[in-house]
Amino acid sequence: MRSTLPGRGALALLLGAALAGCPLPQTLPEYPKNGPITPPRIQMDQVTPIDTLILVDVGCAVSPAPTFTLGARLIDENTYEVVEVRWFVDYDPLTDKAKPDIPPYIIEGAADGVTIERDVRSYAFLPYSYGSVSAGGLHIVELVVSNGFAQEPVPPAPPLARPWRTPQVTSTQKFETQFFRWVFQFVPTGTAGARCSYP
Repeated sequence: MRSTLPGRGALALLLGAALAGCPLPQTLPEYPKNGPITPPRIQMDQVTPIDTLILVDVGCAVSPAPTFTLGARLIDENTYEVVEVRWFVDYDPLTDKAKPDIPPYIIEGAADGVTIERDVRSYAFLPYSYGSVSAGGLHIVELVVSNGFAQEPVPPAPPLARPWRTPQVTSTQKFETQFFRWVFQFVPTGTAGARCSYP
């Protein structure tokens, strides 16, 4: 049988041509000047719980309070920047619900300057703590992260279009935000898949 594999000379020529036309990958990414700053990314397969619709039993006992522990992991190739984390429940830009449900906090990059994964501190959501509990009611919990949120205006300045969630824009850089959303819906006791806690 005749071989179709190229000889050593042909392989050397092919390798030389490939290297001439295509630069070798670099160990660290380059960030364009005067362009978008690559934001941290939420790993969609690492959020907990992974389901975006969570059925909450209206018949859960009130003590201990039904608690759903939410978490996520981020990827950020810029290991030296800080990432800010904000959690919202039933976000409404026209009311106090525009403010984060807990104080925003910062996640620093890894001390080794190499690790690009960062864990978001877990958030305990208590669905029974937000108004009446009845079948059909729902709450929306959102995790929002950014490497640059806009500074909130000081009154009487007009509020931002999306307060607490608007990315920062400077004369040379435009930042971004990314979010993940869970929907908690109250359902009658006995509904398949309904639960009182997670995990």
